[in-house]
Amino acid sequence: MRSKNLDFEKPLIELGQHIEQLKSFAEENPESSIAENIKALEADADRFTRHTLQKLTRWDKVWLARHEERPQTPIYINALFDDPIELHGDKLFDDDQALNGGLAWFDGNPIVYLAHQKGKNLKERQAVNFGMPHPEGYRKARRLMKFAEKFNRPIISFVDTPAAHFDRGSEERGQAMAIAENLAEMARLQVPMIVILIGEGGSGGALAIAMGDRVLMMEYAIYCVAPPEACSSIVWKDDGTHAPQAAEALKPTAVDLLEFGIIDGIIREPLGGAHRDFPMAAKRVKSAIRKHLKELMQLDRDVLLQQRSERYRRIGIYGEENL
Repeated sequence: MRSKNLDFEKPLIELGQHIEQLKSFAEENPESSIAENIKALEADADRFTRHTLQKLTRWDKVWLARHEERPQTPIYINALFDDPIELHGDKLFDDDQALNGGLAWFDGNPIVYLAHQKGKNLKERQAVNFGMPHPEGYRKARRLMKFAEKFNRPIISFVDTPAAHFDRGSEERGQAMAIAENLAEMARLQVPMIVILIGEGGSGGALAIAMGDRVLMMEYAIYCVAPPEACSSIVWKDDGTHAPQAAEALKPTAVDLLEFGIIDGIIREPLGGAHRDFPMAAKRVKSAIRKHLKELMQLDRDVLLQQRSERYRRIGIYGEENL
């Protein structure tokens, strides 16, 4: 396990603390000339931070996406939406707290939201199964998708999960089928759907609520077919030792996925990550949602469905051969 502050963050945090100490000294001693140099020192600190972030490996960015202080979906929902009302249960088995959703208002317009839940401490994480949904979570999401379609409400989906849950109970209750049904539902939804990856986007656990008309990623989020540790155990038959190499091979970062055409845009984070300045991060997410939602709401339904179909048919490389 990593510490609360990642290794590459420690010098940045220490530098910030020194600057704050200098500011306090300058306030207590207004006659000193140190205040004149603080702005220059802050500019140097910003340059040092940018230089550090530019050198991050993909494995470093995996841990940044998992940062303990990284904003999670509840704080985004409360910051971006008015009067959110959570709806519960899949009407078949149970209410999975790892994946929630409900009704809210965005810029005065009614929307439906979907969101993974990871939890901020051990008790919360156990309650939400560490953000890994069971089949009933995905069926609840599908129920809300159909509700959104019935009442002509766009869907905003926040993705942050390491993967779908994989225990025996999940398999017995049809985990693969639940994910597949969601994919089929999202392919034919007659309302706009915007997806935002705010942290981890792992495997079918993420994809089950992520097949949107616009898929956006926070700058330091990740999105891949399997967590690097799982990939390491599958390919190298180890205990995750080769996870850094797996991360490089998976290419899970926002820059990688924009180049592949998997996502449609990157939402830039405050310097150092969304956890360093959440109000700024939320402001940029809101601006991105507003921009894309305005564009999508102007499209005729047939055009919306056609563009969605074309979007996903462009992904990947394939061919046909007559045998």
